[in-house]
Amino acid sequence: MRKLTLIALLLALALAGCAPAWQLTLTGGDAPVVFDAAAWKALAEELPDPDREDALRLEQVLWEAGFPAVERVAVGGASYEWNDLHDSAWLTRRGVLELGEAEIELGPASELAVTPPALLAQAEASITDIAPTIAQALGVPAPAQATGRALTAERAPHVALVYLDGFGYLRYQEARAAGWIPNLAALGEPLCALTVYPSATRNATAALLTGAPPIINGVRDRDLRTTEAETILDVLKEAGRSNQVVEGNALAFNLRNATFKLSGDVDGDENTDDEVLANTLAVLEGGMPDLLFAHFHGIDDAGHGDGPDSPVEIARIQEADRGLGEIIQRLPSGTLLIVFADHGMRAVQEDERQGNHGTLLARDMFIPIILYRCP
Repeated sequence: MRKLTLIALLLALALAGCAPAWQLTLTGGDAPVVFDAAAWKALAEELPDPDREDALRLEQVLWEAGFPAVERVAVGGASYEWNDLHDSAWLTRRGVLELGEAEIELGPASELAVTPPALLAQAEASITDIAPTIAQALGVPAPAQATGRALTAERAPHVALVYLDGFGYLRYQEARAAGWIPNLAALGEPLCALTVYPSATRNATAALLTGAPPIINGVRDRDLRTTEAETILDVLKEAGRSNQVVEGNALAFNLRNATFKLSGDVDGDENTDDEVLANTLAVLEGGMPDLLFAHFHGIDDAGHGDGPDSPVEIARIQEADRGLGEIIQRLPSGTLLIVFADHGMRAVQEDERQGNHGTLLARDMFIPIILYRCP
């Protein structure tokens, strides 16, 4: 009898070892995605979180599982607003969901329902589409690893990129409704587009230049400043085509094969957008390159320091719009103008910041992309 009991115990232990300790099915996307202990280990080895060794940010898990934006999640009959816990939501190695103060032990058949923002239904483009669009317009190949698509089939003698850092799609809509951006509004309805996660300048710039998402271009956290993937600047160099990048007081990302001009804060007004504009107009005065790339940082800087909807941030939006108007007046006929943002901005109160970004929230993830052919 004791022998039979021991055999039964060993059999039970063997069966338990074959079953998954925990398994989380993520629903709400195009198809259910199963995330288990083996997937947790693989992601943790590839993208270890610097803040915790025993847990992954749930936001990273959701992005890797194919969720481009999140409004709320639900598990075990309880619903949680993502705005309330995006920075305190973790999935531990042993299968515990930490959602703010709630801790939920996962079993072999647990489910997390993800609700995306309603705006996701309107998304029709991605920041990864910009490099293929430039390539199509200038008649050169898209970067080798690009997954984005060209947003126009037309050719153009020149392309001008105007990069409005931190000016997300929702903020664009608010600014247009308030009458702050007449020059931008005159260009027509923007495409509602998605950036990449983390929704931050370096990651977005890598996606912009390569036409590929972070999992392909390798820039998967906010500390990386370069990519090994081919960029549109590499393609233009190989094709013998010219480019001119006008930046702020420093390069946020390694612009390999770029001809660039830095624009320090010469007048000491704690804003480099006036210098970026002056240098951009100087480039146009000297002759339009095949690709002109002007990066305005003022909206983002004011959003961080003073907060979205602050007087300073509103003034920077209006200033950027006036500058855009001056640029448009000087662009050669037929130039394809692409105006876009890298991410949005939301109000916070953290570490002396009044605004921030980087999450899967709609304010951070949705960006405008505007295409305009200069007459």
